Amino acid sequence: MDVRMRSKRGVYSLLILTAVAFILRLAFAAYVQPVPYTDFKDYWDIAIRLAHGEGYVGYGRAYVQQGAPSAFRPIGYPFLLSLVIRLFGESWWVAVLFQIGMGTGVVLATYWLTARLFGRTAGWIAGVLTALIADHVMWSSVLGSEIPFALVTLLGVTLWVPKVRGGADRRSPNADGPMVPSWQRLFLSGMLLGLATLIRPVLLPVAGLYFTYACLCNWGRLRSRAVMRRVVTGTLVLSLGMMLVIAPWTARNYVVLGAFVPVSTNGGVNLWQGNNPRANGEYYWSWDPTVNPLLTAKTEVERDRLGRRLALAWILDNPDAFLRLGLKKWWYLFRLHSAPYFTIGQAARPLPQWFREGVYRWMWFGLFLVMSLTAVGAAVWLVRFRFHDGSLGRTSLPILFILYMLAIHFVFPAWDRFRFPFTPFMLALAGLAGDYILENLRAVRNPPVTHAIGAHGRSPRG
Repeated sequence: MDVRMRSKRGVYSLLILTAVAFILRLAFAAYVQPVPYTDFKDYWDIAIRLAHGEGYVGYGRAYVQQGAPSAFRPIGYPFLLSLVIRLFGESWWVAVLFQIGMGTGVVLATYWLTARLFGRTAGWIAGVLTALIADHVMWSSVLGSEIPFALVTLLGVTLWVPKVRGGADRRSPNADGPMVPSWQRLFLSGMLLGLATLIRPVLLPVAGLYFTYACLCNWGRLRSRAVMRRVVTGTLVLSLGMMLVIAPWTARNYVVLGAFVPVSTNGGVNLWQGNNPRANGEYYWSWDPTVNPLLTAKTEVERDRLGRRLALAWILDNPDAFLRLGLKKWWYLFRLHSAPYFTIGQAARPLPQWFREGVYRWMWFGLFLVMSLTAVGAAVWLVRFRFHDGSLGRTSLPILFILYMLAIHFVFPAWDRFRFPFTPFMLALAGLAGDYILENLRAVRNPPVTHAIGAHGRSPRG
């Protein structure tokens, strides 16, 4: 009966958390009503053309060939939006409700990942933080790829976490075999991560990250051929799932663009933006052809290749400047700029000063809280878990993805918009830190009872 009651309370609590997250996001979107701008306007326009059967063709200054088949913006998010438009028409509000629903889904997915790694209490803390911090609320009101990418990535990556014996003990590994998910789970994970890659190509090498994670989970068993075979096979199954989702778009690009383009043609452009003589660490672009050599390209494939070639040449010729610029990119990754610019900065109505100032305070407080708890959580993770029993490897997912984010944006340009999709992994560590803090507070309030030992070696009560 107690188990049933706890289960019901858990379900009710999740429903309340879901309702709070959804209402908060809906209220912000309804009050601010951000107008789609730059990339976000592009996503919306592409989605409309896809919904009307016009295909993906380039219009606007970002595109080299106007009206020609394009793959400059990743197709994943516009495709999802086009499905919404096909079902409900060209309604900004319906599209935003779709975004708010996915933003609420990120709250539940963060809870799910954290609870599987660190237990339910940590999961609840991570879920509540995700529901309430400003950037998650704000990005849910914008027609951008950040929210859907974060949601699909979380769903796919959580499937990596192997089950442990009994399920309830977060520290006890399954000692009867390799700690790897089933092939069915990995194949489903691959399909989800393939969709995430179509939304943002940053996950193209993610199968390598899974291989690293699986090796860490089985650190003491890698000498066994059977274990290593399961790890390698699992990586191949994950890769197959991704390929089945990505390959049709890659084939389309080869047919219409005449080149091998796995997802999009903006990778070389972004690489050049982050690595050129005038690069500043964040967004950089000039429409002056004497300054920007990419403007001389006649097609977007040519521009992509030129950008990649020039960026790599600059890195090889300027290694010291590249290292300094990489550290500067990390600084830009953890400041606040994009979220307020694309939400309250593009509001459809005048916003009072008190609201703007309140939003900035809300954002700064949330960023400081999450970063502080993330640092504490990383320290707790190192102290609490061990390599020899597999618990350190099994719970290493948040650390791996944070390191992956830092590695990517040491090279590519960085600002808070690119940090945001990885914040759920920071929030998972924040949940672990919160759990640790609560445990110690309970220990202080309710110290263990010890009985004094008398002179004859017996307790006074004995």
